[in-house]
Amino acid sequence: MSKSVCVVGAGLSGLAAIRGLRLGGHEVACFEAGAAIGGSWRYGNDNGVSATYASLYTNVSRRNMQYPSLRATGSMQERPHHSELLAYLESYAEVNDLLASISLGARVARAWAHEDGGWLVDVDGGATHCFDALVIAAGQFWDPYIPALTGEFSGETMHVRDYRKPQPFVGRRVLIIGAGQSALDVAAEISFEAKGTLLSCRRGHHLIPSHLLGHPLDHLDKPTLNRLPWPVARRVFQALLRATRAAPDHGDLPVPEFPIMEYRWPALVTPNIKRALAHKTFAVRPDVTILDGEHVTFSDGRREAVDAIVFATGYRVNFPFLPEPLGRGDGQQFPLYRRILSPYADNLAFIGILDAGVGRLEIVERQAEWLTETLSGRLTPPSRAQMWATIDAGNESRSYRRFGGGGAHTTLCDRHAYLRVLDRDLRSARDS
Repeated sequence: MSKSVCVVGAGLSGLAAIRGLRLGGHEVACFEAGAAIGGSWRYGNDNGVSATYASLYTNVSRRNMQYPSLRATGSMQERPHHSELLAYLESYAEVNDLLASISLGARVARAWAHEDGGWLVDVDGGATHCFDALVIAAGQFWDPYIPALTGEFSGETMHVRDYRKPQPFVGRRVLIIGAGQSALDVAAEISFEAKGTLLSCRRGHHLIPSHLLGHPLDHLDKPTLNRLPWPVARRVFQALLRATRAAPDHGDLPVPEFPIMEYRWPALVTPNIKRALAHKTFAVRPDVTILDGEHVTFSDGRREAVDAIVFATGYRVNFPFLPEPLGRGDGQQFPLYRRILSPYADNLAFIGILDAGVGRLEIVERQAEWLTETLSGRLTPPSRAQMWATIDAGNESRSYRRFGGGGAHTTLCDRHAYLRVLDRDLRSARDS
């Protein structure tokens, strides 16, 4: 049964959604706010919400940064630069003739459910469109979270989403707040240009090397190894790090209080971060307690002058064109059945609203397959009550064991456990 489907966003998730839905025979119209496709991977995207900075490379190897349906060319670097990944996404769109379904420069202003079960969508400066189903693939890392701090700061403040190059910080005293991948990347880069660089960490993150035994570390992320009980898999990984002496030096960074590969993803130690830690080009401080003009006081009592603060403090899951609670998360808590269907409304789906560490492009293609089978009627979702029961149980049991400490509705998930659940559903649909 063919349906008319609206897809919001033409980044890596939206492109996969368009392809999958069209292969399933559905009529697809995609609205993309920017003047070109690529979403967050387009540097300087005029949609205003891309967090890509000039020197950004993926933290995932080429093998795990491609769609299963389109092999990346051998010319792509082992860890692709953002320009290489964008070129790959453009090739994907061309090979699958996706541009014909995409309206560029079309920002969705409002979307709401119609009484007949469909969806009405308003586009800025355009008409109201009616669809059978609405698919949100606009990304979850765009709405900056900036914590409330006591006091006022007289210098420049910005979120890492808006960081592009270190040159504006030459000769300045800079404080970066955060401890994850972006915080370390930006702190390292700025520290080679600034007069002085501080990194304020409220808690520690685990660090992992880029390579192990001569191969990218994420090559170890295989379905067979993922079958091991999680505590055993973690011990095997830790033993490998010790045996190969590959565990990165934390320098002065705080030691994390949770097991590795649980609660949150570790940070990959890039050559830039490794050099910065080795040469102590930035100083580590605990969390900020007070802002006072150009001074910052930390929880250990130290008070220091800074000219600029960069918040690398994460993002809120937020789709403001949807009514509450459909498009609002609580931090990184965002309840979805199979991490796709909204339990609040019929015919509302999300693609790519998860954090699996590795394999995002594989996941979004599989999500698009699952959604296509659901909209075609070959896969029947459970009742709302059953959806909530599955969501409240933490979705996949393995994901919950690893990341449930952050809340049952967390977007963090175990990649292979999640793919196994989707594959089981797809087999059931196709065998029926």
